[in-house]
Amino acid sequence: MEVILKLKEDIVVPVELDALLPEKIEGMDVEEIKDIEIPQGRRTVKVGDIFHVEIEESDIPRMTIKNSSMKLKRVGEGMTTGEIVIEGDVGMHVGAEMRGGRILVHGNVDNWAGRGMKGGELIVKGNGRDYIGSAYRGGYKGMSGGLIVIEGNAGHEIGEHIVGGMIHIKGNVGYFAGIHAKGGIIRIDGDVPGRLGAEMIKGAIVVNGRLSQVLPSFKYEGIVENPVIKIKKKDEGVRIEGTYHMYTGDYVNRKPKGQLYVSVNKNPHLA
Repeated sequence: MEVILKLKEDIVVPVELDALLPEKIEGMDVEEIKDIEIPQGRRTVKVGDIFHVEIEESDIPRMTIKNSSMKLKRVGEGMTTGEIVIEGDVGMHVGAEMRGGRILVHGNVDNWAGRGMKGGELIVKGNGRDYIGSAYRGGYKGMSGGLIVIEGNAGHEIGEHIVGGMIHIKGNVGYFAGIHAKGGIIRIDGDVPGRLGAEMIKGAIVVNGRLSQVLPSFKYEGIVENPVIKIKKKDEGVRIEGTYHMYTGDYVNRKPKGQLYVSVNKNPHLA
């Protein structure tokens, strides 16, 4: 079953859509879905007030949002199975706390995409803003499993407090990627302005673009070819192709196990 939601018109006040998960609405008819209540600012509205609703056949539970907007928040939050396809941009907390399934965004995502994610896949064809795969304000546990892929650029503090899983940014990122990392792997194919891996305890960060500078609290370990990244001793490891400067840290912590791999070819200034 596929539920197709088409935004009737642009909205000013954000709408929260965490109640509309594929597994929750599977088996409902059009009128039942239209009657679901969702928060919009201080008031509650019904799905039918905001969206045109259609149902089509599908082999898996699927929800498609057409004419999507940054004003649509918490899409796929807590999702466990099925697929959500978003045609356009989407607002904060998309894929937050998700445990399984797949979210595909044909546009850009706002802050805290994949916040606290535990499993599944979040694939973004456009750009992402800040705190991708991170913990929320006051929290100390970010993404712990699953995969996040941003095909464009991303903002600041991606992977803050990351514990596990993988974040792959194919473009550039802002400051403090991997801050407070406790596990997981962050791969950045573009450039990084600085503050990479600040206060990280464990995990790995790979930079295939240019890194302006490495924090002085990291230790240089030398040049490695095609390294296999292991976060735990029993891991099979993730192999990355290329020649990298390797660093360990962040030595502002006691006995850190964080790993930085920075492209040799793109960073002659680090030699």
